[in-house]
Amino acid sequence: MAKMTWTTYIQQLRQHQHLTDHAQKNADRLLKNVYLFDNPYAMEPTQISYTMDPIQWQKTPNGDPEWLYMLKRQEYLLDLLEAFYETGDMVYQKKMKALLFSWIEENLAFPDTWRTIDTGIRLLNWTPVIANLLESQLLTAKERVNVESAVNTQAAYLKQNYTEKFDISNWGILITTGILTYAAQFPNVIESDILHWAQKRFEVELDLQVDAQGMQWEQSPLYLLEVWRSSLAVIAAQQRADLSVSPIVLAKTKAMHNMMAQYIKPNLKLLQQGDTDAIRIDGLYQASVAILKLPSALSKQLDPVFDFGLLELAHEQWQLTTSEAVLPKQFDAPISGNYFWRSGWDKHADYWHLFNGNLGSGHGHAALGHLDLTIGGQDVLVDPGRYTYVDGTERRYLKGVTAHNTVMLDHKAFSLPKDSWKYQYVSNPIVNQSVKFARGQVVKAVFLDQSQEDSAIITRFLIGLSEERLWLALDLISYPGQHSLQRFWQISPHLEVVRNGDGYILGDSARFTTTESQIRQSKQLFSPRYNELQHLTRLESETLFQDFTAQVAVFSAGDKVVKITPVSAKHSGEVEEEVPQKLALGFRLDLGENRDYLITLQPENTILGRKLYWFDGTEAYGSLNIFSRQGHKVIEHFQLL
Repeated sequence: MAKMTWTTYIQQLRQHQHLTDHAQKNADRLLKNVYLFDNPYAMEPTQISYTMDPIQWQKTPNGDPEWLYMLKRQEYLLDLLEAFYETGDMVYQKKMKALLFSWIEENLAFPDTWRTIDTGIRLLNWTPVIANLLESQLLTAKERVNVESAVNTQAAYLKQNYTEKFDISNWGILITTGILTYAAQFPNVIESDILHWAQKRFEVELDLQVDAQGMQWEQSPLYLLEVWRSSLAVIAAQQRADLSVSPIVLAKTKAMHNMMAQYIKPNLKLLQQGDTDAIRIDGLYQASVAILKLPSALSKQLDPVFDFGLLELAHEQWQLTTSEAVLPKQFDAPISGNYFWRSGWDKHADYWHLFNGNLGSGHGHAALGHLDLTIGGQDVLVDPGRYTYVDGTERRYLKGVTAHNTVMLDHKAFSLPKDSWKYQYVSNPIVNQSVKFARGQVVKAVFLDQSQEDSAIITRFLIGLSEERLWLALDLISYPGQHSLQRFWQISPHLEVVRNGDGYILGDSARFTTTESQIRQSKQLFSPRYNELQHLTRLESETLFQDFTAQVAVFSAGDKVVKITPVSAKHSGEVEEEVPQKLALGFRLDLGENRDYLITLQPENTILGRKLYWFDGTEAYGSLNIFSRQGHKVIEHFQLL
């Protein structure tokens, strides 16, 4: 049986919908000189198209410099290449060549208009394009010399303009992977000293940026995705060339592959954390499985499609894997301060994510203690995204504290953006603890609010009573003096928020109730994708307190009604004595039918008298206890911290 040609293979993939129709649509736009950057993995996508004939390389049509950066990265050349394969029509190939040489003719002599990140990305995108033009004999000897000269000029520029700060930036990896991918395909073009430099730097970058659990230090799943995808490109290109792939490259890329699975929500979109868009990554994940030769944990959930760019670099006929891996339902990533849990890997699962880690780069947001929550596959608590990188009201708001599901003391943000990329000051995480028990999970997240004259300690407990489908955010604030505590909850824009007695109905998905009485409801910004702006409902509470306060919010599935009652502690042997909350306090969650959960806390050590306390007729000792009770009778007791 004759071996299938590459073109036939690509056509069959498209016929069986293992490649999407995006490339064809964009390629047809490009033939009309219409530019719209809506690739699924575009770092700064656009929703408005612009016609340029001739193309204007140095002028942005919408005032955002990111538009020009996208134009100059030339990822759209891959759409033209894919359309050529799928249709056999050389008009796409000719347009691909014309745009390649347009960049060379209009930009090569003006390196002051370049950026290193865009140059590295462009080299990676050029690799399969130039390979196809050579294979099709569409480059004259002179044109080939011009292309190779342009490649060498850009590679030299990247080395000359590389600084140490790129070692811990996605920029560094996007710089070096462009060189390495091109050099794997064309081994005798880029100078050997630049190639060796790029390989060494790439390994250092991965070692410094990507932790053992696969999170990239900038605290943005989108930029983790870019680093992962570019690393996969190098592996694919080097494997195709029968080159040895560095062990650290393989190990870190596999770790990123595993971490990215945690960021895929039940609706199969990417969790928005930091500068991230709510996108699907089906094709990239399936390509990663093929390149890394891994069993797939999500084969039944994701669409059976491949990332064409990676497929073209690998240039091998992939098969969708039938082997399955089992992923954990709870995943703790203490190095980065990210904690995940889900009831399962199906589209109707419950899911939460809590963040309490270092800020990372300028892509990180002021989000210590932030909680994301999905119930029954429907987003309930969300991060509102990024919208733009142009400095202004929208950018600073979406990076700020009040746009996240966290707290603020005395109307002063614990971390405050200065402009699009910098902060005036930031606060720091102190410690996180994670505990699993028979009925659920607890994460204790502590951070130091350093915005105040005297630092305040913020302790947030996320308590998931997963069998009951109840989730509690319990905040303890220890801060001497008279103060105010605000708590913010960004409700998914897909949910109608309706006041109901002391709580709120959140669509058909959930109910919300809290110990606070002063709650305001307002419309705020939400951006599912760069350059796309919508609105959501934010619930905001405010409580005045002296020295110490503890407040609880409960999210329950469906129409389940939960009543929260604060419980005073009684000191054993001194039952008439009023016990300060900082020593002992409790909350009772009444579920109906005489069932409740009693939660007891001892935030500070008791050093006078007995160490034992009574809460609503139940005795307890320890930093955190949960009692399941029927008619005040303890059915189960969990001593957790």
